[in-house]
Amino acid sequence: MDKIGAEASFFGERVVHGYFIVAAAAGLFVDAGVGPVIANYGLGGLRFLQPVKPGDTIRARLTCQQKTVKRQRSAEERATGVVQWAVDVTNQYQEVLAVYSILTLVARREADFPTDIIVE
Repeated sequence: MDKIGAEASFFGERVVHGYFIVAAAAGLFVDAGVGPVIANYGLGGLRFLQPVKPGDTIRARLTCQQKTVKRQRSAEERATGVVQWAVDVTNQYQEVLAVYSILTLVARREADFPTDIIVE
């Protein structure tokens, strides 16, 4: 959106698209070549709380909420689990911009996960 169009918008100025913020935040904590994460498994509860303006600096803080064993369909299938993370995205003023939860599919060792929570 150009400057004139942005001035007439709800925000009165240019702002960054919310889904770009989610993608940029993922870039801060995803390293495809390192660790046990196999894939993104889902996203929920997404709320955009403050607009992000061009030039803002964002940070992402992840807090592990739950680890769940994913049932193996066969002995040959790779042992996996699902980790649910709370994500808070903040700006350079520590204002919360967005909150959501993500699920990651991860390789697991038996000692890494509780045995009483199982998902299909």
